[in-house]
Amino acid sequence: MGHLMAVKNRGRSRMVLEQLDLEPGDRVLEIGFGPGVDLRTVSRRCEWVAGIDHSEEMLRQARRRNLRAIETGGVELRRGTAEALPFDDDSFDKAFSINSVQFWPDLDGGIRELRRVLRPGGRAVLAIQPRQPRANLRIARSWETKLVRETQAAGFSSVRGVL
Repeated sequence: MGHLMAVKNRGRSRMVLEQLDLEPGDRVLEIGFGPGVDLRTVSRRCEWVAGIDHSEEMLRQARRRNLRAIETGGVELRRGTAEALPFDDDSFDKAFSINSVQFWPDLDGGIRELRRVLRPGGRAVLAIQPRQPRANLRIARSWETKLVRETQAAGFSSVRGVL
C-alpha cells in the first residue's frame, strides 16, 4: 500500500517541496508521511525533519526507509495526529502535508496546531488530490476554498490556493 501511495503522490510531492523552498538549515515537519519517501528527500536537503502519522503500518515503513537518517539524528518519526502535535511551539521553519488533510477528523484543530508549531515567518504547504470517483474541478475548488478559509482563521498570512 505504501508503495502505491508514493507512486500516486510523486508529482504532487515535487510541487510541494518546490513550494516549500527548502534551505539547508531548515527544520521541517511532515504531517501524514505515509511510507516516508518525502521524509527521505527532505532529510537530504535540510538540517532536521520530523514526521507524524496516525498509522502504525506507515510508521513501520517510514522507519525502515529512513533508518540511517533516524540513527544519525536527521529524522524523527512519531505516531499521532495533526490535532495534537507532540512538538513545542515555534519548532519548525517549514511544514507540509500531502493527501492527508482530507482525513483529519478536526481540520481546523489540525491547522491551528500546525500554526502553533511553525515559527513566525514559517511556511506551510497543504496539498490534496481528490480521488473520489468522478472527482472534478468543483471538488478541488471546494477543498481549496475550505483550506484557505481555515488557514486564514488560524492566523496564517499570505495564504493562497493553487489548483
